[in-house]
Amino acid sequence: MDDAGLNGLTGGTAAVAASAELAGLAAGSSKHGRHGHTGRCLNCDTVLAPDARFCSQCGQDTANHPPSLFEFVHEFVSHYIAVEGTLWKSLWGLMAKPGFLTREYLAGRKQRYVLPLRLLLTLGLLFFLALKLMPGSTQTLGLEREVDEQITGVTAPASAPAAASAAASSTAARAAAKLDTARARIAKADVEARILSPELAARLPQSLQERVHHAEARWRADPKDAVRAMGATMLGLAPYAVLCSLPFFAGLLKLLFWRQPYGAHFVFAMHLHAAWYGMLLVAVLLPWSGVVFAAWLWSNLYPVVALKRVHAAGWMTTLLRAGLLAVLHWGLISLGVMTLVMVGVLAGH
Repeated sequence: MDDAGLNGLTGGTAAVAASAELAGLAAGSSKHGRHGHTGRCLNCDTVLAPDARFCSQCGQDTANHPPSLFEFVHEFVSHYIAVEGTLWKSLWGLMAKPGFLTREYLAGRKQRYVLPLRLLLTLGLLFFLALKLMPGSTQTLGLEREVDEQITGVTAPASAPAAASAAASSTAARAAAKLDTARARIAKADVEARILSPELAARLPQSLQERVHHAEARWRADPKDAVRAMGATMLGLAPYAVLCSLPFFAGLLKLLFWRQPYGAHFVFAMHLHAAWYGMLLVAVLLPWSGVVFAAWLWSNLYPVVALKRVHAAGWMTTLLRAGLLAVLHWGLISLGVMTLVMVGVLAGH
């Protein structure tokens, strides 16, 4: 056979091999839902196993096509909302077995359950979303309602019909007098509204002084609108405040249970706050008095049982330390709320 024939045979063989490879890739793509790959990772050029869905070196998805809408939604849900298989087992372990997930995590059994931070973010996201979307929920933390009650809470009795009895007329007259007193008090408060004393405000940087003066002027002009803006700002910052409080809460645990490393306390803090988010979510979605009371009761018993299981201490020791932790935690919460109020007042414009 001459060189030309040999070259032709070689080229034909190569073409057949290439066609077979393409056919195999197409079959693999069809078999795995258009998830076939080109044989090498498009990110790090590592050789891939025939059925690999992820690169063994860099972990990138081996799909060589833009994701469909279903794939994109599935990826978002599975990675950010964590609704795949381990979620339900994790939720049961979190809500019904205080301290169970923390013990499993510290024992090295992590892959079976949703990781603490993802669990915390998932339940936190769902809680604040439900708080904003549920009928009857408030975006001002109830502050606007209190202002409404102060201003208009006694107007109904004053609108008694002219033909009412003498007792009703007397009640209306007293209500009108109370309303005039309340309006005068609110008007005086509007004129004298001060976020900080003049001496303390004068020590602040000029830019912050301007914010303080602007907030005071807004409160005098429209208290209801100022409270609405402040409440909305506080609610928007609340998730970040919870995340920022976790290192401090873990520090309190370290002071009380010093034998455990700080990292273990941080894991416990994430699991505990995730459980509290879950209880608040149930109370928001099912706002019946019995459900709300049960959630409140469990939220107070839960940390005691969790501390007992995680640290394997006696009940008396656990109760004493849990009581001290509650006092310190309330101090931390009060400081956080004061910070949120100040930020809400200054940023609500």
